[in-house]
Amino acid sequence: MGGLLLKKEKLTKPAYAESLKPLTDFEEIPIPAYQFSIEFGTDTMALFQTISELEVKRDTETVVEGGLNAYAYEFPGHISYAHITLETGLTSSDFFWKWMMDGQLGGWAKAMNFTLVQRRPAPNEYKIVRKWNFYNAYPVKWKIADLTVESQKIAIEKLELTFDYFEMGSV
Repeated sequence: MGGLLLKKEKLTKPAYAESLKPLTDFEEIPIPAYQFSIEFGTDTMALFQTISELEVKRDTETVVEGGLNAYAYEFPGHISYAHITLETGLTSSDFFWKWMMDGQLGGWAKAMNFTLVQRRPAPNEYKIVRKWNFYNAYPVKWKIADLTVESQKIAIEKLELTFDYFEMGSV
């Protein structure tokens, strides 16, 4: 048989699900968002002020059983990821511009793996708090905030990226 019967296979728990202990696997102090950086291998390419749309979404499939009007069943579906936007003060580096434009005449984009690293101040250093590893990322939008002589604001460079998936990295 096909259809919904295939979705009723027995699933195994992920390995990390066994190691979760409620109220013991977290720090009680919220982690401040002090500094973000992007690393390609061991090279830090830029520091960022803002990372937005770091999001994972699971689709669901709703199934209504005939004669059952009190509720409907929802089955888990595909996982999808939103584009992320990185914002930083404009510098003399043209790395992100070149990455955006790479392959434009050939109809391709250069996909790269990178690590997003969050740090917070500690005495005499910035301590790594969290890492996310992104796979096959490439830019889909590059933008500079409005430039004006009258402004005392820092010019902001934005880079929007798409990617296949990301996962939590080890600290």
